[in-house]
Amino acid sequence: MAETKSIVSTPLDRAKAMLEHALPAHGGGTLEDRREGYEAVLAQLPIPEDASITAATYGGVDGYWVHAAGASTGRIGVMLHGGGYIIGSAKGYRAYAAEVSRATDARVFVAEYRLAPEHPFPAALDDARSVLAAAIDEVGPQSCFAIGDSAGGGLVISSLWDLHRTGATLPGRIVLVSPLVDLTVTNPSYEERANIDPVVSRKGIQRAAGLYLGGRGPAEVPAAFPMLSDLGWLPPCLLLVGGAEVLLDDSRNLAEKLEREGARVEYREYNDMVHVWTLFSSFLPEGQEALEQIGAFVNTKASGTSPGY
Repeated sequence: MAETKSIVSTPLDRAKAMLEHALPAHGGGTLEDRREGYEAVLAQLPIPEDASITAATYGGVDGYWVHAAGASTGRIGVMLHGGGYIIGSAKGYRAYAAEVSRATDARVFVAEYRLAPEHPFPAALDDARSVLAAAIDEVGPQSCFAIGDSAGGGLVISSLWDLHRTGATLPGRIVLVSPLVDLTVTNPSYEERANIDPVVSRKGIQRAAGLYLGGRGPAEVPAAFPMLSDLGWLPPCLLLVGGAEVLLDDSRNLAEKLEREGARVEYREYNDMVHVWTLFSSFLPEGQEALEQIGAFVNTKASGTSPGY
């Protein structure tokens, strides 16, 4: 029998194949199937042998402290994982957190925030807010940053909206990768990139949003719809998105909104990259490039001027 040749020819093809195998964009399977599939993808990501991983409770929320070899102990990154508020885990994000810790010279706490539908809004927001407040209280705002991807990016904005509403101190910087920030699920890129996004779809996001919000809208839960509020008060923000994502308009619209309202934002689209390509930095050059950009942003003191986008 002739040997079957692999159809995976590039690092990007490999990343796409991993995602498509576990999380086909147009559905199929139960919620538990999708949770197990995503965990199977995350389990393939290598954790550096010299990284320190410790299960802990911080700010009353379970999760993991992840500390790359040689990274500072005086700086904290709070990581909120992706997964549409219904899948994903802090355990699965340990490898990615180790890469972020190395790039940013900080120890990273990956929060195991509660997921819907078992724990609908505002459970995730409450958990994120508690962890951020604990980190800021421990090291101060300028030694703390928040980083989130996909729904985790939206959760960063929502939790900061809630902290700002109460007059609380905010972290010095935020990093958003492929963020899901518009739960109206109406942007044109859902259709324009439907045939090239291997993992996210309008139908999938509508399903996730329904489970997360329980049918509630902006009037009932404004924190879940930050695009409808002024965000000019946000800390300096790095916003990265892939060119092959149905969520591209979420990032484009957010970047335009932040600049228009006076927040400092650095924005970049990575051509042809899939949703949250940074997860695959161990073999994907563009993932490593994005991590270097994240590290440079977090490690540069705010100048008070906007570089635009």
